[in-house]
Amino acid sequence: MKFGHRIKGTITGYDEKGRGFFYLPTEDGKTTNTFVAPFSAQGDEIVGSFIKRDHGVKILKIEELVKPSQDRTTAPCPHAGVCGGCPWQHLNYEAQLDIKRNKINDAFQAAGHDEKIDQIIPAKKKFHYRNRMDFAVGWNGEIGLKEYSSWNRYVDLTTCLLLNDGVGEILQHVPAWMRESDLQPWDAKFYTGDIRYVVIREGKNTKQRMISIIAKDLSRLTPVHRSSLIAHLSPFCTTLLIGEQSLNTDISLAQKFECLKGEPFLEEIVNDVRYKISPNSFFQTNSAMAAELQKTVDEFIRANGSHSYNVLDLYCGLGFFGIYLAKQHPDFRVAGFEIDAQAIELAKQNALCGGVSDRTEFTSGPAEDLSWKNIEADIVILDPPRSGLHPRVLKTLLEKKPETIIYVSCNFRRLVEELKILKTVYRIEKLRALDLFPQTPHVEVIAYLRRIK
Repeated sequence: MKFGHRIKGTITGYDEKGRGFFYLPTEDGKTTNTFVAPFSAQGDEIVGSFIKRDHGVKILKIEELVKPSQDRTTAPCPHAGVCGGCPWQHLNYEAQLDIKRNKINDAFQAAGHDEKIDQIIPAKKKFHYRNRMDFAVGWNGEIGLKEYSSWNRYVDLTTCLLLNDGVGEILQHVPAWMRESDLQPWDAKFYTGDIRYVVIREGKNTKQRMISIIAKDLSRLTPVHRSSLIAHLSPFCTTLLIGEQSLNTDISLAQKFECLKGEPFLEEIVNDVRYKISPNSFFQTNSAMAAELQKTVDEFIRANGSHSYNVLDLYCGLGFFGIYLAKQHPDFRVAGFEIDAQAIELAKQNALCGGVSDRTEFTSGPAEDLSWKNIEADIVILDPPRSGLHPRVLKTLLEKKPETIIYVSCNFRRLVEELKILKTVYRIEKLRALDLFPQTPHVEVIAYLRRIK
């Protein structure tokens, strides 16, 4: 099949990336071709043009929407359908929740689990819900997000409905500053240029905003460059940082920072707990639904009906769950472990600010190093990255057999595989899904596990 070849079909479902797909028989009728169309909806009748192959499927670009699905809605963002930030704006929210529920249940069933989700707890806000966005600087001077499924094409954003209002204006000030300063945009193909990313973090409940400009080499930024940047961006933020990422790897994290305005951290309040957040630290990106995550974990713990006092919080970050639980339960003692040493230092400060430093202890190190294995915990909270648990972590948990495990997962496909192993010692008491990521296929799932006696 050649580039641009046109295919007509009706979308019958969604793949693991949330893209609509359909099947057509090959010319000999013995096998089928799988066609995938980003930004499509189940029930759409489309005409698409072939653009590339991807892991055995043929990717189409929608050229004509012959008959739209009843799940479709009008996307409010002018960049929808091109930008990779939120690929489901064309779906009404009820359809989004149904798809996520079905995908979770299909994954559990395929993995041999009987448990299922009855509903997805909906997000409190469908837009403007994120507290962090990382905007790339494109080789041609664009400031925004990458085009969907592309690594080197960028959408020059005039607005972004995932953050609070005013983001578009901020993004337009950056190229103006670059032109004045004769600073060049980063070219990820040839590894040339100066300015790589614009990272915006917001305290939804503190009304603070942190803007970080990530450069290849801070020595290229003169005092005049710094003064000009302050003049451009100072009105839009409480904290302004410049950071350096000298590696050619395409990441928005910086190896070092310099603070041009305010404090070198952002503060956010979730369920009356105040957290200091460093520019590189992970924090749940949906503050409103993060509060519901905390409440769900606490609800599951209270369902124990027992008096468990020792909590082990693995992958604890800034102390997000541990500090909240220590405040809710005066008899609890919490030990937290996290690979990010800077996050651990902030977790200690957050615990002190929250009045629970005498009952919390935070330690830096990879969870797979098992520096936590000698702690006798009644309750273990797991909130790993999308890659899931390291095999050594899983093995040690099964050896120690804590009474309760609460697994907070941002990747249910990885979760269902690990539950196969955990269920040799534990049973699932409750399962709940919360939508922290409207307009995308992502969803958070929490499993409450009790040791089998």
